[in-house]
Amino acid sequence: MDEDSVEKKERNDNEQGVITAAQTSDEGQQSQQQQQAIVDFVEKYALTDKNNSVVREYMISIIQKKVNKGTSLPVLKVFLRDHALDNQQPSDKELDDFARAILNDYEQNDSTIRPVYVDYKITDTELSHDYDLVSFVKHVETLATEYWNNDSNSKETPPYVAPYFCLIQSSGMGKTKLLYEYRKNYSHKNFFESKLLLVSKVQTDPMNEKVYDAKYEALLSKDAKTKSSILEVNRKTEAQLIFHRLDTLVNYGLKWDKKKKSRFRVLLFDEAHLLLKEEFGMKAFQLCCICVWLRKMQQHKYVAVFTGTSCGLTNFDMEMDRKLIPEQSSRGMGDSWVAITKGSIVFPPFVMLTTIGCQIQLKQVTTGPHSTEYDDAIIHGRPLFSIMNDHGHLEAQLPNILRRMLLLHGGENEEVNWEKNLNAWFSILATRVQMGNTTIAVASDLVAKGYANWTHVSPNSAHFTYLPDPVCARLAMGMMSDGWKNGNIKGRSPSEWVGHLGQIYSSGLCQPDKGDFGEVLAALYFLLCGDILRHGFGGDLKTFSVDLDLCFALLSNGGNTGAVVAAAQTPDLKRPRMDKEGKQSSKTPITLSCIQICRNHLRSYETDWSSLGDQQFLRQLYTSGTGFFTFVGCPTIDAVLPLCIKKDSSEKYIPCLLSIKSHNHFPSGEAQELCVHMKVQAENSKLQALCIVVVFGSSVESKNDESVFNNDTYTLLANGKTVAMVLRIPVDDVFGISGMYQQLTSNTDLMEVYGSHSFIRAHTGISKSVALNPKVALRAPSFGSNMTPAESLLDTLSEQLKQSPPSE
Repeated sequence: MDEDSVEKKERNDNEQGVITAAQTSDEGQQSQQQQQAIVDFVEKYALTDKNNSVVREYMISIIQKKVNKGTSLPVLKVFLRDHALDNQQPSDKELDDFARAILNDYEQNDSTIRPVYVDYKITDTELSHDYDLVSFVKHVETLATEYWNNDSNSKETPPYVAPYFCLIQSSGMGKTKLLYEYRKNYSHKNFFESKLLLVSKVQTDPMNEKVYDAKYEALLSKDAKTKSSILEVNRKTEAQLIFHRLDTLVNYGLKWDKKKKSRFRVLLFDEAHLLLKEEFGMKAFQLCCICVWLRKMQQHKYVAVFTGTSCGLTNFDMEMDRKLIPEQSSRGMGDSWVAITKGSIVFPPFVMLTTIGCQIQLKQVTTGPHSTEYDDAIIHGRPLFSIMNDHGHLEAQLPNILRRMLLLHGGENEEVNWEKNLNAWFSILATRVQMGNTTIAVASDLVAKGYANWTHVSPNSAHFTYLPDPVCARLAMGMMSDGWKNGNIKGRSPSEWVGHLGQIYSSGLCQPDKGDFGEVLAALYFLLCGDILRHGFGGDLKTFSVDLDLCFALLSNGGNTGAVVAAAQTPDLKRPRMDKEGKQSSKTPITLSCIQICRNHLRSYETDWSSLGDQQFLRQLYTSGTGFFTFVGCPTIDAVLPLCIKKDSSEKYIPCLLSIKSHNHFPSGEAQELCVHMKVQAENSKLQALCIVVVFGSSVESKNDESVFNNDTYTLLANGKTVAMVLRIPVDDVFGISGMYQQLTSNTDLMEVYGSHSFIRAHTGISKSVALNPKVALRAPSFGSNMTPAESLLDTLSEQLKQSPPSE
């Protein structure tokens, strides 16, 4: 690689640590309006002498100094309220508008482009809880004590390859914040002293208080030649230089507390995925060197934590470390080497960051006249996005966030060809509905380049999930509409997304858990029908809740918008509901708010559903626009969606419980029986709920004997009753979900038949065997004359085998 290419590659690597905010258009006019709003507010609430311009400017300067220190929006609002005149307290709306005006005015008076650095608002953001911090402390202590065995003279080989572990999660989850709080609050405690290091040339905020103690430059020596024929010699020489660099850093570059004798020293490497480059023919060369150095017997005992977004931090090969340890002391390298023998296993990584929605504990949601449901939902998601929104940076960053969701890299003006990458389709789909399991390589891609999160990772397996995040879910919702656009990225039609979902499953890229395939498809169908209504409110997609009556008109009619017009009695979905006489309806509003369905593994509702009626829990689901799948194997119910009943000035939240049955045939009698069972269990738990048996992938000629959604259902719900009903999803829905389901399940049935052919032959030797009856032979059988290809094949095989029974 030539020097220009190296320089370009380093520049691209550096840019990965910085998200640059776009400059606002029409800055002059907007700044003038913001400044007038600031003046008006100060004159109204902070001045006794309205005509004193000197005092006015003085008050404004004080407020702007708060912003200069990186004050967040909530803190600034408290400051303003404390400094307002007696008996003239501003409203929440006035405080919110003024605080945002101050923040925006400060941003626009700053001549530089405001970037979102890797240490963005780390020092001035309050830690909302210490659960993760306490767990992290225990993880470090366990590593240190188990590896070093509290005995410097012990000759026993530790079980671990080196005294380190990794912290791996997607961007914006608060990894750097956790390291900072650990260094700040737990250094010197329990004989631990820690230092926070930033890998490579990633830029930090020059206006921020110092977050990092030093930077570790992951660079080779200027005269290093990685393509030399004497590769091994150069590798070992460069490794010794890295060892010497680390010795110099810890002995002279870092200021340890000399007064306290720490038993262990903890080195916290942030952005450590930059250490994974292949150099000198060795993968993760720099990381291997650091791990070897950690095992060196020296005056102090070191442990390390590597944070990043790549699972490669836990999956690199340490077998080559023998090629790095110097056999004897080299000139200028200091004392001779004595390294502890390498163990065989890697210490478990730390992945449990319970930070999604943590900003709720710091803020109170206040719905003002100009705020949207999206504005109120943001605090329920990724902490970085919530903090960015407080400082007016989030909106400008949405194109960059979307590019990351599509696994794209490069500038906003770069040519977009994400459609060719099936993983990008996977990322958007999984953001809205949990898709299932995939390979380590794909899961790593979704975490490193997108916004997936690890739940468990080891060298041989990886489990991931998409946590509730209204910002990502809203962007994914936009991508599922061919009339939507963000920057130079355009949405695609729902049917295209359904087609690619089928391609993802049929190609084996993703495998759903047992029984989850139909659940995923039914959940996507619910979301797409709701999207039709949400797009009717406007292109900004900032309204999440939809009318339950209109939503069921779509659900029952395959997403056909003609049914909505008939149900609403008007083509304009933004107008009030009308009764038969053309007057505004007095019908109690019941709304559904769900733009994303995640996975909830809590088992508190396995036999008792009473906890599903908790108002605070349901309100959080509703406000964030989140529903959830129940845990795998949960009896009776498969998913829960939040509903809101608005009566007079009060709001009551109730769960919509879904029991999803994905069968080629599901009789009305069984559906009705399940309805009764769900209603009885809800009533036994003293739970008001809407219980729905969702039948997906089948149809019946007559539904007269089934309880369906109608005016009586609506009235009973509004009056506090629990009701149960059947929803049969049409086989000819406008999205093509049912057709794709039929196609994939037929292929599945065929594979099952082929895989069971020897057992089919064995059953033919049994007189009057019921094993080959199509009603019981296949996992998802279809009765009647409409036989699937698998059933036809099954019958053919049976007849052929009966004609030539197996020999005894």
